[in-house]
Parts: sequence; C-alpha cells; structure tokens
Amino acid sequence: MQTTSVLRRSWWLALALSASMNSCAPENAVETPNDTDDFITEEVTDVSHSIVKNQTIGNCWSYATAGWAEALHKAWANANASNTSLPANTYRDANINISESWITFWDWYAKISSGSGVTTTNGRAEISTGGWHDSAADILRRRGVVFEADFIPEEANAQSSARQRSALAAMNTALNAGGALATAADRSNKTKVLEALLTAWGLNDTVKSTILRVYGMDGARTLVSVSSTTDLAFIRRARDIRVRTPVLRSGRVVQQDTTLEQVAPGGTYQWRSASYPTFTSGQPAFHQRVMRALNDRAPVLISWLVDFNYRAGAVFQVPMTPPSPGRQGGHLTALEDYQVTIRQPGQQPRTLRAGEMASAADMALAVQYGTVDFYRIKNSWGTNVTPPDAPMDLSGYNDLHMSYLNGPIQWTTGSSTSPRTPLSSVTLPPGY
Repeated sequence: MQTTSVLRRSWWLALALSASMNSCAPENAVETPNDTDDFITEEVTDVSHSIVKNQTIGNCWSYATAGWAEALHKAWANANASNTSLPANTYRDANINISESWITFWDWYAKISSGSGVTTTNGRAEISTGGWHDSAADILRRRGVVFEADFIPEEANAQSSARQRSALAAMNTALNAGGALATAADRSNKTKVLEALLTAWGLNDTVKSTILRVYGMDGARTLVSVSSTTDLAFIRRARDIRVRTPVLRSGRVVQQDTTLEQVAPGGTYQWRSASYPTFTSGQPAFHQRVMRALNDRAPVLISWLVDFNYRAGAVFQVPMTPPSPGRQGGHLTALEDYQVTIRQPGQQPRTLRAGEMASAADMALAVQYGTVDFYRIKNSWGTNVTPPDAPMDLSGYNDLHMSYLNGPIQWTTGSSTSPRTPLSSVTLPPGY
C-alpha cells in the first residue's frame, strides 16, 4: 500500500489488441506518448486501512463498520502524531482493533428482545445475522467502543472468530424448544435475553460484571443515559475516539478532526448512504462522487450482491460465457481504491492504475472524464487471495469489475430467478 506523498509514476504502454504486447517503461522514463499506443497506464490513489479479518458468520456489516471506524481513527492519529496540545488521556495509538463481536452481541440483544430479528425456517427459530452500517455505528455510539483484547481476550490477535460461530449456535439452540428463549414471552424479557447472551458468548467474569454494572441487569441502559462519572472500565465512549473525515463544503474539501460520535448516525458529520441509480444516465455522477471521496482518502463503504460463480481468485467479473447462479448473498465492504480510464477530449485515453498514487491533477481528471474499470475493496473473507499485480500486503482485497457490478446477474429467490444489478449503494462522507 502506498504511503509516501511523493508521486511515483509507472507508465505502461499497452497495445489495445494484444495484451501479450504490453511493455513497461522504467520509473524515470520520459512521459511522452507513443503514437502507436492506444492506452497509457499510470498510478492512482488508495486508502489506508486496518488489517483484513475473516468473518465466520453473516455479519459482514459489523466488520465493514469496525474497519471504517478504525480507518478514520488511523487517519486522525497519523495526522496528529506530533500534536502536543492534546489532552494527556487522548487515545493516540493509530492501530486499534474494534471488536466486531461486541457489535454483534448488542445487535442480537436488540433483535431478540424486540422480536424483529428472529426468523423461523422449517419450524426452527434462528437469529438473523444480517445488518447495516447505520445499525453498527449506532451500537458504537449507544453502547460504546470496545477493543477485541478487552471483550474476548482469547481472540485479541485472531483473524477469524470461533467465538462468534459458537455463540450463534448456542443462541439458536436457546431460541428453540427447551431453550431459555423458546417463547415470545422469554424473548421480551430483556434480563433473560442478556443472561442467555452472556452465557452463549462465554465471556469472562470481568467482562460480564462490567456489562451488568454499566447497562443494568436487563441491558436496557445505554451510554446516552449513563452518567459521565460512571466507571466504564474497558468501554470507551464514541466521543472519546478521535477520527478524521473529509467534508465537502461548497466544492472545497476540509479534513475535519472530530469524534466517532459525530460521524455516526445523528452526528454533525454523519456519513450517508447513496443508492446506485437504476438509470444509466445517472450512474456517471454516482461514480464521480465515489471517486472524489476515495481521492480524499475516505474509507467509502459499498453494498453489493455476491455470486461466487463470478469470482476468479480475487476478481469478480463477467466472463465471456456468464455462469449459472451460484452461492449468493448481500455483502458490505470498504472501498480501497479504483482503476479508471480517462478519456479527455483531444487527448489519448489513459488508465490510472489501482493500488498506487497519482497527482491531484490526474485524480481530478479521473473524476471529470474517467470511466471506472473496477473498484478494489477490503474484504472480510481472510487473506488467501490477492488482486492481480498487487503486493502481498493487499492479500484479502478483491477487485469488483464494473462488468460484474453493473450486471445484470441472475438472482435466485426461492425457486425463481430474476435479473439484478449487483451494485446496490455506497456510504459517503458529508457533502459527497
């Protein structure tokens, strides 16, 4: 991942009709187009992210949101590394590991106690593990931020969570005949729900006692109502986690230092969702918004539909012969970068490559004249694949080509299929 602010250029001179004819000029080559070349490839931007993890259940939204918060905090910490005017108790470590299990714990509490997140399939009750960014960010605001080392110390450095899988199995057992939460009356009893969760997650005595003391025996209290003088132990209020977010105001970008509370739902700098237009005439403006946010180092979130039959290694794209529907599901991930072809009037088409840096002028041209080739995402499926030509520190990242994101693909619902556009929406910083 590129971290230097110095522009490094790497021109690829590619013949349009023959990939085997690609040649690569040295880094210090003179940037003079060759009349026989149809495309010139140079470098583009990326976003600094935290480590890639590997979800074990259907809670990608908690991983995407935790990674989003970690990236915003990392941007703040790097920018303020030499700031000596901050309060002594300011948490300054750039690399934080927010617990996705903590987010999932409180999501299940809300779903079960409200009755809104328990589904029944073939007579068996199960927790719905799906969710959304706003839900996860609101949990961090109302329930606080907890690092993995404090919530489940055994998984402090784990890439994947065995505890999430075992807790889900235990809670699903509790929701069925003979279980502690088998009836609607049991599930509406918040004390019983919290007791079942504390047991299913196998939390240590310190964590259990802190949860009961801070949130009450029924878990009904939140940090919104808890006194500011309450000893929260390992729990941090969202207002105590510093972040940096880009804010677009009247065409001008401001890198705003604020808190996680203020970028969460209801905050001054709340990030907002933008749906992908169904009409093609509106799609270029959508991509312009996304590219501009990525140019400003924003960890944009992308909601999309997965069909694993379209995946080859770390790449999702439509092959010459589209496959039949495979394993499918919705997914939320964070964007890392994009690759774009610039077709500026009167100029030779050229491509800004994903994974590397570009000048501010070229990034502006990408927004104005560019057509996105693919988006690169930080995924939550482990690190067993790496995008083509990407360094190993991008293991676990995937490239989503526009041929796939635009689709349509055949989406299976029950016994029927229908055409769907995989790209659903993005979550952008204020003003974008």
